[in-house]
Amino acid sequence: MTDLDSWVEALEAELGLPPGTVDVGAVLDLARDAAHAVARPAAPVTTYAVGFAAGLAAAGDLGATASSGPDAAEKALSLAARWVAD
Repeated sequence: MTDLDSWVEALEAELGLPPGTVDVGAVLDLARDAAHAVARPAAPVTTYAVGFAAGLAAAGDLGATASSGPDAAEKALSLAARWVAD
């Protein structure tokens, strides 16, 4: 087990998430694509926003207009792919 695996396992437990909730590969891919297409600081901002949207969508009424996790990630990846910095 890598340090990252141990960290994610501990983080899931600390946040009360079921084991295996965090798809590390998907998060890292999303962060990479946002960082490369937009700017490095876009990586954590994008992953946070996608997670936040997924949480709102899961909450029901609070997130009626928010995208679910996979949908939010796909939308963010699509936006990053289309992004053209000024």
